[in-house]
Amino acid sequence: MRDLVRRNTGTGNDLDRVRSGFDHFLADAFFRNWPTGRDTAFPPVDLYDTEGALVARVSLPGVHIDDVEVTTNTDTLTISGEIKIEPAEGDVLWQERSGGSFYRSFKLPVPIKADDVDASLKNGILRIEMPKTDELKSRSVKIKADNS
Repeated sequence: MRDLVRRNTGTGNDLDRVRSGFDHFLADAFFRNWPTGRDTAFPPVDLYDTEGALVARVSLPGVHIDDVEVTTNTDTLTISGEIKIEPAEGDVLWQERSGGSFYRSFKLPVPIKADDVDASLKNGILRIEMPKTDELKSRSVKIKADNS
């Protein structure tokens, strides 16, 4: 795969040599089968702000519901657990999936009702809905006339 990156093999100026060296570095870094750590995993998380709630979606393909824990308080979301990878069935030729324990903690941009948080796991996506507290909703304040 390293041949996918174009290299200047002819003579050239210093900038061409630097560019060629950098291309070689990127090819080695991103197009080789680098080993991955087996003791930690880092599932991707998306966080959305809707009108009434914050919604997090976490990619956890193949993770069993008993291997995930979600904890919240008014300003923090924490997701932890373990991604278990089955043992190889033969010689490993290519391996990109990683397993192990994971821990993600986020300071939330607005306070939430921690007692009303709802979480579900479907098709490898953990969805966490965190209702916002009413304290931050805008409200119109009627101005009273002071007749004193």
